[in-house]
Amino acid sequence: MTAPVLDPQVDFDAAFEQITEQLRGDQASRIVPPLVRLWDGDWNLRGICKRENSANFQLLDNETGTGALEMPVDYFLAKWAYQVKARKTTNIHITVDKDGARWSGRMDECLIVHNDKGERVVRILFKHDYEELKHILVWSNPFLPAEIQFPKLWVLFGPAKWALKTTLLVNIMRLEASLWMLPDDPMNPNGWFNFDQSTWSMVVKPDTEPDRSVPAIVHSRFKTMHETSQHTAADAQLSWEARRYLAGDPPPWPGANLRPGCLVFDLVDKSAWNTGTSFGGDLFGGLIRELINIGGDGMTETVETVPDPNIPDQYRQPGFKGTIPSMPAVVFRDGEHTGIQSAQFSIKPATDVGMVAGGKSAPGVNEAISAAIIGIGGFLGSLFGQSQIGPAVDAVLKPLYWDTVAAWGKWKDTGRARDLGWSHYHEGIAPGGDRAYTLSWLLAMRTGMWQTRGTTSHTVTVVDGCPWRIGERGHGHFFLGDRIGTTVREMPGQIFVDRVSELVLAWDRDTCPTWKITVGARQFEDPVIKLFSVAQDFMGMLHDLGVM
Repeated sequence: MTAPVLDPQVDFDAAFEQITEQLRGDQASRIVPPLVRLWDGDWNLRGICKRENSANFQLLDNETGTGALEMPVDYFLAKWAYQVKARKTTNIHITVDKDGARWSGRMDECLIVHNDKGERVVRILFKHDYEELKHILVWSNPFLPAEIQFPKLWVLFGPAKWALKTTLLVNIMRLEASLWMLPDDPMNPNGWFNFDQSTWSMVVKPDTEPDRSVPAIVHSRFKTMHETSQHTAADAQLSWEARRYLAGDPPPWPGANLRPGCLVFDLVDKSAWNTGTSFGGDLFGGLIRELINIGGDGMTETVETVPDPNIPDQYRQPGFKGTIPSMPAVVFRDGEHTGIQSAQFSIKPATDVGMVAGGKSAPGVNEAISAAIIGIGGFLGSLFGQSQIGPAVDAVLKPLYWDTVAAWGKWKDTGRARDLGWSHYHEGIAPGGDRAYTLSWLLAMRTGMWQTRGTTSHTVTVVDGCPWRIGERGHGHFFLGDRIGTTVREMPGQIFVDRVSELVLAWDRDTCPTWKITVGARQFEDPVIKLFSVAQDFMGMLHDLGVM
C-alpha cells in the first residue's frame, strides 16, 4: 500500500491564511486603547477612564517610573479625584493594562490646570509601585523591636536573587505582621502577629525554579530596600518586578491566596548573563552564545564562549512571541528606513589592571605583635630582674610596627593586562576596605575592579511594531529588562546585545498608543559621581560593622 500524497498547495494556503490573520490581529491589538482603571486607597474600583485627553506612563529598570493622566474637569473621575473630602480614603491608585503589561502606581499630585486655550483640565501625576521599595527600611534585625537591634548590621550571603528577596520578605513580614508596632486597627485582633498573607498589602513571590544568580552579600543598617538592592541587582543584572494582583488575574504562583490589590514583588533574571546568553555577534554568523564567569577568587571576570549553541524550541513554534534570554531573537538594524529613531554608541577600555586596598592591619596582627614584644621583653627582662620591662618596650615600639604588617594588599588581573597591551594603567586604590584581608577588603577590591572594567554601551530609541512588538505575557516579542540586539551603521555586520532599560507608553486623542524604548544605559553617569556612590555604600557598611 502506498503512502498518500499530500498536496503542498493546500498546506501553503492554510499557512499563508494563518499568518495573514495573525498579522491583522497584531495590527488591531497594537492600536487598541489601554485599559485605564482608577482605584481608591482600599483598592476598590472607582471607574474605567474613557475620556483622557492625554496620558504618559514610564517604566524604568530598578527605578521609579512616573505617569501622567489628563482628563476634562467635568469628567466624573476627575471630579472624584479632586474632591478629596468626599472620599473615604485620600490615596488614588491606577492600573494601565496594555499588550500584557500592567503599569500600576499611586497618585503623587492632583492638579487643576487652566491652560492658555481657556480649557480647564485635571492632571494627575503618579509614581510607579516600585516606589514602595523606597519606603521599606531594612532593619539591622527585623525580628527584634527598634530599641534592641543586635547585631548592628543585617548581612545575608547567598545567591543575589535569594538574598534580596529574603531581605525584602522579612521586612514586609515585620510591617504586615505588626510584630513590634501597633497594627493599623489595634481593635482588630486579626491584625496582631498576622502571618496570613491573604490579608497583606504586599508579598514576595516565591521561587519555583533553581536560583542561578551570582553570589552576593546583602547588607543594610536601616537603609531603604531600594538602596540596599541597588548595587547588588545591577551587578547581578536582576530586575525588580512590581505587579498588582487584581480580581480575575491568574494566581501569581500555584496556590496563592491574595487579596485583590495586593502588590506582588518578584526579582527576575532576564539577562542570563552568567548561565549563557548573547553579548554580540554578526549578521552572517548569528549571535554568539557566551556567559560571564567569575573566578574562584571572586574578582576575575571573563567571558566564555559556549560551543554549538542550540536554537530554543520556542522559536520554531508558529506565532510564538517573546524572547529567550539564552538566545535573544530581536535585532533592530540601523538604517534610513528602520525602527531606530536615535542612537548613541560608546566604547570605554579598561583602566587599572591592579587594585590596592588596606591601611590597617588584618584583625589580630597588631595584637599578636604586641603580645610577642611584651612576652619576649618580659622574658629577657626577667634575666636581669626587670620582668615588667615588656610593656614599656611595647609602648616605645608600638608607633613603629602598628598597622605595618599585613596592612595592605594588591590583586592584579593578568588577563586584563594582556588584553590592554604592553602600555597600560597599572593600579588604583579601591574604595573602602581599609582593614586588609577582611570581608570588607575583598568587597572593596571586587568593586574597584568592577569600576575600572571596559564597557561597550549602545543606547537606542525605537518605535513599536517596526518590526518587533513590545509587550509581555505573550503579547509582544520583548519587554523591560529583556536582551535585544542592535546594529551600528558605521560597524557593518556587528550586533550589540544589551538590556531594555526604559519603556514609555504614551497616547492622546490624536495619537494611538505607542511604546518608546531605550536600550542600554539610560544615561552616561559621571564616573566620579558613580565612584562616590559606590564608595559611600561600602564605607557605610564598614561604619555599620564598627571597623572604622
